[in-house]
Amino acid sequence: MARQSHRRPVQKRTKKPNGQAGRLPRNTAPIEVRINHVGGRGDGVGKVLYTHNYNEAVQNIFVPASLPGEQLWVQPMSLTAQGIKAQIIEIISPSPNRHAPRCDAFPACGGCRFQHWDETEIRKWKQNLVITFLERSHVPIGDMRPIYSSPPRSRRRANFHLKCFSGGAVVGFREYMGRHIIAPYGCVVLHPALLDLQTKLQQFASVHFPAGFAADVHTNLLDKHSSNPDDGNICLYLDPISSTQPFSSDLLAKLGDWAANIKLARLSVTDHGDPMTLFAPEVPTVCFGKVAVSPPPGAFLQATRDGETMLQASIAEIAGPDRHFVDLFSGCGTLSLPLLDRAAALLAVEQSELALSALKAGADAAGLGGRVTVKVRNLFSTPLIEHELAGFDMAILDPPRRGAAAQCKMLAKTDIAKIAMISCNASSFARDAAILINAGFKLDWVQVIDQFLFSNHLEIVGAFNR
Repeated sequence: MARQSHRRPVQKRTKKPNGQAGRLPRNTAPIEVRINHVGGRGDGVGKVLYTHNYNEAVQNIFVPASLPGEQLWVQPMSLTAQGIKAQIIEIISPSPNRHAPRCDAFPACGGCRFQHWDETEIRKWKQNLVITFLERSHVPIGDMRPIYSSPPRSRRRANFHLKCFSGGAVVGFREYMGRHIIAPYGCVVLHPALLDLQTKLQQFASVHFPAGFAADVHTNLLDKHSSNPDDGNICLYLDPISSTQPFSSDLLAKLGDWAANIKLARLSVTDHGDPMTLFAPEVPTVCFGKVAVSPPPGAFLQATRDGETMLQASIAEIAGPDRHFVDLFSGCGTLSLPLLDRAAALLAVEQSELALSALKAGADAAGLGGRVTVKVRNLFSTPLIEHELAGFDMAILDPPRRGAAAQCKMLAKTDIAKIAMISCNASSFARDAAILINAGFKLDWVQVIDQFLFSNHLEIVGAFNR
């Protein structure tokens, strides 16, 4: 544990309540600290004896772009109940696993946390993160399978941010621990087609959007199904931030012409709170097994195509010969529709009506709609209960980051023999796994799938059997 440096004099300040503790003054003295480990959010973590408002206490300190074992001079930026956020001033003693960043935008860009770390060490950290959370929750693991990582430049989904100024526009990712937007030049994670789109959108916005315009930009790169290689396969959805001006009719026309010129598969914008499609020469589709689905604007897709294939293969392995499935938090059917050609019945449950409509329309078009029932439901507030889950062989569970504790408690009361649980959060996965374990399930195996290179994100598949 390091002590606070006194290289600079610290000015006395009026004592504030802890609830007001936040950003620290710019002249706050630097700290020498040793990094002990990398935390779940990707920051290096150490401990320091720190004085704030005349109170001396041991604080956790979180330093982005730092590695275990490194000795650093850091600048404290903010103080909260969790600890101190700081930025590196100088690396006194670097880790032997430190790697030259692969991207010019690191570490400012919020898309990556680990451009500076050896890839083998990143994979070990992600695998151990899952193991640690499961052990804390007293969940025994039957088999921890080797981690699978997607290749570089394969990410097909990105949520950019667009902001227009008097001198032009910027399109990119939000700065980590900051307010700026960083254009991801030299990115080694995104598919080149999305980087090309980012550049073209920035050029268009610089000419046609007014200063002050801001929007979230959702992009999905779909598979090419057409025999024409010139057909576009990128779906773009512009969602203006509420305080900005709505689209004018003239701007909408220019957007449509631009979309046709760069051969987008679809361009949509938010109109009075709902997506409105401006350009789509054909219905864009993505295949889940033998079912072609047209995802709604801004729909969630798995981050990489190969990662999605690994998830689908895992689900099929867990399912085995079973034929009756319930897909909870189903989205557009990414995980369950590949089972449909041999399934007797599928119940898909999801809060988004648009996603369920796309799922059902795809199944109908494939001639398999008679096997599919859809149910619009908020599974956080109103999980499916015991009688609604009767008769199913297996449940597929793929909730958002906060997990599905309420739904797991209901699944524990049923006769369902198998559960395939997918999660992007090791903490909520372990908590929900413990609910199932305490109800008589066992965790046969766990597979970590890394679709998010150089980030702290991951995907987990767990195979549960009674």
